Amino acid sequence: MSGNHGGQLNKALDLVSAAKQAGADAIKLQTYRPDTITVEGKDERFLLKSGLWKGKYLHDLYEDAMTPWEWHREISEEAKKLGLICFSSPFDESAVDFLEATIDPPLYKIASFEMNHFPMLEKIGATGKPVLASIGVSQCKDIERAMEVLKKFGCPEVILLHCVSEYPAEPKDFCLQDMPLLKEKYNTIFGLSDHSLGHLIAVASTALGARVIEKHLCLDREEKSVDGGFSMLPDEFADLVQAVHTTHLAISGSVIPQKPVFFKRSILVSSPIQAGDLLSPENIRVARPGDGLCPSRWTEVLNGYATRDLPVGHPISDEDFTF
Repeated sequence: MSGNHGGQLNKALDLVSAAKQAGADAIKLQTYRPDTITVEGKDERFLLKSGLWKGKYLHDLYEDAMTPWEWHREISEEAKKLGLICFSSPFDESAVDFLEATIDPPLYKIASFEMNHFPMLEKIGATGKPVLASIGVSQCKDIERAMEVLKKFGCPEVILLHCVSEYPAEPKDFCLQDMPLLKEKYNTIFGLSDHSLGHLIAVASTALGARVIEKHLCLDREEKSVDGGFSMLPDEFADLVQAVHTTHLAISGSVIPQKPVFFKRSILVSSPIQAGDLLSPENIRVARPGDGLCPSRWTEVLNGYATRDLPVGHPISDEDFTF
């Protein structure tokens, strides 16, 4: 949901409903106040100089985009009523305490820029709940240290989300071939936190083994929907869900048939055979369907003698001939 509610509770609740109708499994909030994520600095270090939010100071942006804490319980209850998982990305320790006391989320999300927020990681780990962690701005040593802290304090599982921390993110910057390495290197399930436009990156990630897809949802792309520029409208999100599920279905299982394919070829009788007749290319043939002996035994079957009368189409078996 992020800040796409535009400061309106009814719009936030509509986003929950839209997420359900589009086929989402969960909805994620962001839990912070401007003063828990930054300070009210006004020098150029706090001024955004490019991108969707160019010209805004950090404190002002977060003031516009925050989800009021007093909304969390109602949003969570609406999600649960619709059968959606509801959880959040906290941005400091007080947010974790608040979430535990208010909505008791079944898991937590750690935003890319919070992976070095170790006091908060300790607090999250101590809840004993699984964690999704975006690694968009983290080096290997940062990821390893964050996972160590989370698990040391009680986190049972950390799922790493491949992420490009650009808004919107360009496809050329994703380097998706690195995604499967997360499983090898960190022995964990991996997924994608996606800020790109469209759903192609999510589909490609699913094909590479991603098992979690995070994508922003909006009802419109008006200015107050602060993340609308890289978010999906409900119908676009529904297309994403269908494409991801279809891709996952297509890559699952095995392409090796578990049972013989009936219309493959086998050795069949092509002309009526009497008991005692010699089996030869004149009365047997490699043909469909595939319920006779495998054609790999063709030379073995030739020059055998029929043990009984065999009609046209009969599938040759070991009991049908002798030497």
